[in-house]
Amino acid sequence: MARGQKPALTPEVAEKYRQVVNLKAAGATFDQIAERVGYASRSGAKEAYDAALRWWGREAVDDMRVVEGERLERMWREIFARIIDSPDIDDLVSLVNTGVRISSRRSALFGLDVPKALEVTGAYGGPIEVDVSKVLVERIRALALVEAPADIEGEVVEDETDDGQTLAS
Repeated sequence: MARGQKPALTPEVAEKYRQVVNLKAAGATFDQIAERVGYASRSGAKEAYDAALRWWGREAVDDMRVVEGERLERMWREIFARIIDSPDIDDLVSLVNTGVRISSRRSALFGLDVPKALEVTGAYGGPIEVDVSKVLVERIRALALVEAPADIEGEVVEDETDDGQTLAS
């Protein structure tokens, strides 16, 4: 097997991975998954879950995000209904705090709290130059394009003024 390739996944292992991912998506704990699928411990079930996510990649993670989002939505609706119906102020404070935590978790799950991206660019929107030698070569070339002042050729002519002084022109 070449470096970087995944080993072949046997049908039996693939089926166990599928069961693990489905049970986790349904809300089962790793202890419950281990017992149901046949792993010796919760750590075995967790390792199988991690391996399944690595094997199937983003697709499984995106599916889990949808399932988790639905769970959070159900919890939010339940808490909100209880907030509306709660006459007890202490109960209301607790319910509101729970609602805020659910909302925060949902925002994190869907990336709503991610800071805005900031793009820094170089001249004319291009990349920022970090290779100093390249910058120096470009500047030397630019200086070479600037023409050096031409030599002025001529001769000195002496001229006498009315008062007898000599002027150079």
